[in-house]
Amino acid sequence: MNYEKALENFPVPVVLEKYDCEGCGEKVKLTEIPIMGGPDMGKVEQFILGCKCGDKDIELRVIENERKAKMNRAKGVFDQNSLVNQSLLKATFENYVPPTPELEKAKRDLVEYAWTFNPREGKNLLLTGTYGTGKSHLSFSVAKKLIENGHTALFLSVPKLLTKIKETFNAKASFSENDLLNYIAEVDLLVLDDLGTEYTNMRNGADNWTWTKLFEVIDSRSGKHTIYTTNLSSTELESKVNARNFSRIMDNTDVVKMDGRDYRKKTF
Repeated sequence: MNYEKALENFPVPVVLEKYDCEGCGEKVKLTEIPIMGGPDMGKVEQFILGCKCGDKDIELRVIENERKAKMNRAKGVFDQNSLVNQSLLKATFENYVPPTPELEKAKRDLVEYAWTFNPREGKNLLLTGTYGTGKSHLSFSVAKKLIENGHTALFLSVPKLLTKIKETFNAKASFSENDLLNYIAEVDLLVLDDLGTEYTNMRNGADNWTWTKLFEVIDSRSGKHTIYTTNLSSTELESKVNARNFSRIMDNTDVVKMDGRDYRKKTF
């Protein structure tokens, strides 16, 4: 109801108080005016004039709807079938059979991570070890379980992620780099698989573009859950991603060691 319009033909309201509304920030007036007719004639009613909280609510809903639309566009870009190896799509906790006690412990750690997941209390894991021990299998299983439980999760091979970002440089691209990075920053869990296998041009000992993009992704995940997997040792990984990125990766991060024989070759 537009009270200001309705009061045009009424007696001048008495201003009781003037103040700044905490909701919309506008200067408002608390007024009172007698009711001029009907069974309540003569009673005094109070009105707040100048408040735009209703307009603010509409504005916030528009902004939120636009944000969700951008997220949905980015989600479409991250088609799991194009960014996840086909062999991983059927990976679950149940079909991972650890061949050693160390890998059995790693599985328990990842299962506990999934079942105790709280999106408001970010905690990172770094799965490190030799090739084929199930690092990708278990981290994909975490992402799958969280999605089943109603959370948002994204599993990305680091080399393929960087390729996706480069695709945004094409003038005909249907999505922007900001769309991708915002979506990555928002999901409840991000898995960055095969960290350190991305191509780097090490001329002059540096690859500033790759390092910058990794930093943007890693930094955007501050306070959220991220799982990293790598086949590199700590020294090798620090050299590959640079000291600043390595420091960010290790912030609030537990290391899960997964050394052993190649799990993918178990049938031999």
